[in-house]
Amino acid sequence: MSQELTQAVLEINAEGPKLLDTETRLDSAATFRNFIIYNNTMVNYTAAQLDVTLLNPIIQEAVINTLCANKGLESFIGLGVIMVYRYHGKNGQYITELSKDMATCKSS
Repeated sequence: MSQELTQAVLEINAEGPKLLDTETRLDSAATFRNFIIYNNTMVNYTAAQLDVTLLNPIIQEAVINTLCANKGLESFIGLGVIMVYRYHGKNGQYITELSKDMATCKSS
């Protein structure tokens, strides 16, 4: 598992920062044990400008809830990878973090 996660992180980081949509930039990824951590920046907002009680459900629906259906992540289900999505504001300050234990995905 370690090699697969390390390879995934190397591929993500080789691309450098990547704008995912008009609001979110993937800056880097990291891994340890069975975790893969995606470090994202909300490019149009500082941490103080966002209410996490409103933002978290949006991330949950748009990102976390779609992970099990992502065919590219099927191998992570069997490996029990925990995917962590960490968000910072455009000023670098921490906003929030959500995660998904891929072992909880049901096989189709």
